Amino acid sequence: MSGLEIAGGILIMLCAVAIVIAVMMMEGKQGAMNALSGSNESSYLGKNKSRTMQATLVRFTKWAGIAFVLITLVVYFVTAR
Repeated sequence: MSGLEIAGGILIMLCAVAIVIAVMMMEGKQGAMNALSGSNESSYLGKNKSRTMQATLVRFTKWAGIAFVLITLVVYFVTAR
């Protein structure tokens, strides 16, 4: 095993753990529903959805997934030679 394989494997595992933790911290669909069912676009929360913890977790999960795939592909193609 080369150093690149070891470093890539460690990065892949860190990305995988980060994805699992982020997904487990997300609320379910029912937990995100407001007690005042209907559109809350005019409320403070409706206007600032991109600043909520849920939105941050979604963005983090997306970028961690992209990093996971890219690192996996790089390690595969570099070591497949």
